[in-house]
Amino acid sequence: MKKYNLFKVLAITVFVAWLLTLLIPGSYVDYTGSVTSTGVAGVGIWGLLSNLSISISYFNGIAVFLIALACFYAVLNKISVYNAFVSKTASIFKGKERLLVSIVTIIFGIISLFVSDFLILLVFAPFVYQVMKELEIDKKIILSSTLVAGLIGSMCGIYNNSLFTTFGLELNTLLLVKVILFVVSICVLIILIAPKSGSVKSNAKKTTAKTVKKSTKELVKEKKEKKVVVKTNEKKVNKTIYAVLTILFGTIGINKFYAGKVRSGILSILFCWTGIPTILSIAEFITVLTEKADKNGMISVTSSRRNNVLFGTSLVLFTLFIIGSIIPWESLIENCSLFSDVNVWLNNIKIGDYTIFGNIIGVPVVIDQTTGGANGTISVFGTFTMNDVAILLFILTLIIGVINKTKVNDFIATVTGATKKVLPIALTAMLISVVLIIMVTTGINVTIANAILKLIDGFNVATATLATMIGSFLTADFYYLISTVGTVFSATIANQDYYGVVAFIMQSVYNLIMIIAPTSVGLIIGLYYLDIPYNKWFKFIWKLLLILFVIIIITSIVIYVLV
Repeated sequence: MKKYNLFKVLAITVFVAWLLTLLIPGSYVDYTGSVTSTGVAGVGIWGLLSNLSISISYFNGIAVFLIALACFYAVLNKISVYNAFVSKTASIFKGKERLLVSIVTIIFGIISLFVSDFLILLVFAPFVYQVMKELEIDKKIILSSTLVAGLIGSMCGIYNNSLFTTFGLELNTLLLVKVILFVVSICVLIILIAPKSGSVKSNAKKTTAKTVKKSTKELVKEKKEKKVVVKTNEKKVNKTIYAVLTILFGTIGINKFYAGKVRSGILSILFCWTGIPTILSIAEFITVLTEKADKNGMISVTSSRRNNVLFGTSLVLFTLFIIGSIIPWESLIENCSLFSDVNVWLNNIKIGDYTIFGNIIGVPVVIDQTTGGANGTISVFGTFTMNDVAILLFILTLIIGVINKTKVNDFIATVTGATKKVLPIALTAMLISVVLIIMVTTGINVTIANAILKLIDGFNVATATLATMIGSFLTADFYYLISTVGTVFSATIANQDYYGVVAFIMQSVYNLIMIIAPTSVGLIIGLYYLDIPYNKWFKFIWKLLLILFVIIIITSIVIYVLV
């Protein structure tokens, strides 16, 4: 029933956007920099339904990403080591829920300062949810410590290509101001949402204790079973040889073949180009070094201890890889072309005239130094998009299933079940983008922004903020906000000295509005997944929204005065 409340809000939002097309003329900024009206051109009911299909075709990336994420965690939840890890993490923070919320909030916020699309950080949200759920932390707090923290990080983001290109900004523009705003905003968020001592339900400790106790029993049972296996059919390998093969040739699975694990070795060869076998090999190498050999220098091929350490290390390395893949290193670091050079190198690997990597794996994206254009399918590390991460998750899901010897029918059933569960969320996230399509194709958001900015001659913080607020509600995508409303700012503000202030207002106000906007894709995903009614979310978050809004306005005025 709670989801019906959300659907009502979304339906009203779409209806209002459609109604605006019947009343307000559209506009566009022509090549001379002038805002030209195109007159009223109502979308019509037929056109509205047509835009729904366009919304699915243009914004299906978020759906693919969510499906990949759901499948990944569905398979991961079948592994006892992962469930024990979740329970163990929850037990560590038992009675320290406020500390956990603070840590999660800070981490999500800091990472979002550097990434181009913070929504990719949803990769880690299910794990956070599972841990906090065991501690019975309120769902609204969970959403705030992840989504809202990410939006605050984006609000103070260090670099955004669209924004910087449109207004001709440099990396250090208002950098100190953004850092200070971030610290203050994150502190306010933690103060308002972190649960106070004793606020978590009293039976949370009992529930967590039972879960941990159950997981411990399962692990003990597994250890006993594995001990029996070791006694009856134990296979050993030389520790030194295995360690050397793992660190040097683990990427192509030579160590697995040496240990007799042919299936794992073949998988390493097939997916070596993804970097996943390399990550796992590093984790296993660290584990092998801590393994105690017998008097002959031999170690068992498998052990529960090694599996546990391997899983934990792999999880950390995987997390670092995902974060590293979405931070635009070459834009943040001057004269850095390391990762682009790697793509060029991969693209040039040939046997005769046959391009090995490009034909078998995929063509790496390479920049044409003459035209500046790019071609290829595999993005440069640091520029991964949702689609890139989704592909990585699909591959990793398959590998986890194979390594854990999951039966084909069970694997298909697990993946299918996960897809069915997440599909409504994915469709809702795509369809709400119909508002964006209506605004961009008709140019109504340009008309509204132009009318507001012309209320007062010259640049004004109040009109700039209001125009950004309305534009954010109607557009709900920062790239399209910049490419439409941002061009109006450029056309109406003659003094380019104010461009830094304009960029600050657009970036901060947009991400602030995404905390409550019914057109915010991230918010809709969070509310739907956690089954939180929109009205209850608004009542929970309005104080933070008001405080941050005041802080942004005061900061904008100070910057404006100092320009």
